[in-house]
Amino acid sequence: MRKNIIKLLILSMLIFTVGCSSTKFYDRMDTNPQDIMRGENSNGIKAREYLEEVLKTPQGREIKAYKRNLFSADKKQNIFFYHTYYVFYKDGKFEHTLVYTATPDGSEHNGIWMLDADADIQSYTLLKYADNPWDMNELLGPDGESINLINTTQNIINRLDKNFKFSAVAGFRDLAWYNHVWMFFLAPPPILGYTSSMIYSINRDNCISALAETVEWNKIK
Repeated sequence: MRKNIIKLLILSMLIFTVGCSSTKFYDRMDTNPQDIMRGENSNGIKAREYLEEVLKTPQGREIKAYKRNLFSADKKQNIFFYHTYYVFYKDGKFEHTLVYTATPDGSEHNGIWMLDADADIQSYTLLKYADNPWDMNELLGPDGESINLINTTQNIINRLDKNFKFSAVAGFRDLAWYNHVWMFFLAPPPILGYTSSMIYSINRDNCISALAETVEWNKIK
């Protein structure tokens, strides 16, 4: 019994500190003016309009993905605690960041795609023009592949159409297989068991799963 209680506490800590889903992020989002903007209804509309523009005029465009510390430069990453987002370029110059984000209390949406979230812009700018305090790294394919612009952009639009809700555990889906193994045995069944968490995450996203499940890598010829 005591072991199961310990396991339950550990699993609960993981669930509430995974990437953009942590309770700390929710608290900040409800009070920080820049984060309150994540709940605006226009975010999804603006994201769709921009993505459709990318598909209509793909010439000279490029997309990259980045992984960084979550709340600040001081909060180091681990396999659960990090943030991912896309960056779009045109003619070699920065255009927009794009992320799937949680939304503040009172928003009509429970999760939304958003262009140019404040922390994403800040961390990207500091990567390019400072000493990368957010510890940002570009994400590449298994063999170093770059991202396929057309297919990935279309995948994101398709994801928008599905209107996924935000979930604290969605990022678990994209952990390496060996992490799934130990988490399966760690989580006590049945209420908060690992399998239950995975079932709950169906048709839900956070910043980690939204990127990992829409990105498509260019094939190396």
